[in-house]
Amino acid sequence: MGGLRTAESLRRFGFQDEITIIGAESHLPYNRPPLSKDLLVHNKDFATVAFPFNEDELKASFVLGDPAISLDIFHKKVSLVSGKEFNYDYLVAATGLRSRVITFPNNLKSGRFSLRTYDDAKALRAAVSPGKRVVILGAGFIGLELAATLTKLGSSVDIVAIEEIPLAAILGDDFGREVQRRHENEGVKFHLGISVSDLVGTSGVEAVHLSDGTTIDCEIFVEAVGSQPNIEWLQGNSLELSNGVMTDQTLRATRNDGSSIDDFFVVGDIARFPYYSRSLPPRRIEHWNIPIETAKHVGREITLHSNPGSLGNAQGPAPFNPLPSFWSDQFGISILSYGEPKIADKIELSDGSIEGEFVFTYLREGELVGVAGIGKRKEVNRYRTGIRL
Repeated sequence: MGGLRTAESLRRFGFQDEITIIGAESHLPYNRPPLSKDLLVHNKDFATVAFPFNEDELKASFVLGDPAISLDIFHKKVSLVSGKEFNYDYLVAATGLRSRVITFPNNLKSGRFSLRTYDDAKALRAAVSPGKRVVILGAGFIGLELAATLTKLGSSVDIVAIEEIPLAAILGDDFGREVQRRHENEGVKFHLGISVSDLVGTSGVEAVHLSDGTTIDCEIFVEAVGSQPNIEWLQGNSLELSNGVMTDQTLRATRNDGSSIDDFFVVGDIARFPYYSRSLPPRRIEHWNIPIETAKHVGREITLHSNPGSLGNAQGPAPFNPLPSFWSDQFGISILSYGEPKIADKIELSDGSIEGEFVFTYLREGELVGVAGIGKRKEVNRYRTGIRL
């Protein structure tokens, strides 16, 4: 999505030169949130998640199923697995994330799944049927959304997670406990404060051993324990890659010495960018709207840099200052959030009741930095304009 939206942004701002979009997957760009929900429930095909775009307006070349393996900044060249090489005037890194995979002593493959791509979703859907026993490792948004979806499909679901309260690190203890309670009311079982120590089985997963010594039988094991940035191909260029790709406030990649690279931009959830008005460490945000917002910004920056004066009164590089947002649908739970609740030092229940629909506000040093709620979409949206990041 980040690559496609960047190309669209470039054309919208009037960029006339050649655009090549290189992707590791064999599919054209598609929408990922439905993978854990609607696509799994209804077993839909690729056309239902593919992003529509106007080929005549985009005028871009796609190179699919051929991931980048290295970058040479000095010669401005990207090399692919196939041996192809592409020189560039401007480079946009939009390689996104991959699922984190754990190595177990009995490192079985059959019956084991993750969810990041369309192919992942189709493989999981083919394995699921009513009565199947599923263990999900991880109680983040993907794990919880999958628990809801697989329960609807007739599976029994156990969630194992190292944290004591689901989502607490993001939305706070009270919010997390309430989400857990509603999942339990739907039959989901939680095993919290522990982890999976090993997989049980010979040719495929038959059970999991937990770190507290217990065992849970299952036919399907899903790892939903976060993700890793796809940035290995950028190594060897004196870039700051400790957690994604460090950028300046205009989303230009930065070197280890802090200097910016004029012709190299980063979009989406591999970008680690500074705050605009807060003295906090730069952050990397994995929300769905970040590829869109970063792409819009980079399209402007490249167009203006390549053709100064082409955007009328626009004057030079502009700082990137997004309002992160996300939503999540789980059973009858509709969660909506703006800002960055996890940086708050004070959390308040500002509307509704915890057992029904409610809104929490998140403050840091007395200023609003986030809002999140279950239901009450109008009230949540009312707070968004007051968020200061």
